[in-house]
Amino acid sequence: MPGPEGRAWNDTTIHGRVKRGTGLVNNEIYIGRLVWNRMRYVKDPHTGKRASRMNPEAEWVITDVPDLLIVDQDLWQAVKARQAEIAEKFANVTEAVRAHHKKNRLNGVRRPKSLLSELVFCGCCGGP
Repeated sequence: MPGPEGRAWNDTTIHGRVKRGTGLVNNEIYIGRLVWNRMRYVKDPHTGKRASRMNPEAEWVITDVPDLLIVDQDLWQAVKARQAEIAEKFANVTEAVRAHHKKNRLNGVRRPKSLLSELVFCGCCGGP
């Protein structure tokens, strides 16, 4: 079945990002929980692009909405367990890739976009 714009669904539409609660399998609305204020959006003054930033969990507003529940708790927990397994396996691979990139001399030659890249961060939003 095609997506809303007639194109195929992206894989990130389905699995999203676990920490951010994005994607169909991470959306808590399906277990009857509505989460507001999870993210905020800031605009990069140089590029004009919006960037999302996670708000602290203490600022989230969580409301139970049992009328919207369509996935039972057992299935939800099974998905979360599977995601944890995958994340654990991926963490080992990620460390190996990082080690490889540190050995590759070309990675040290690449220059940052600007002189202060990765050195200066916004005091309000934490963005670069």
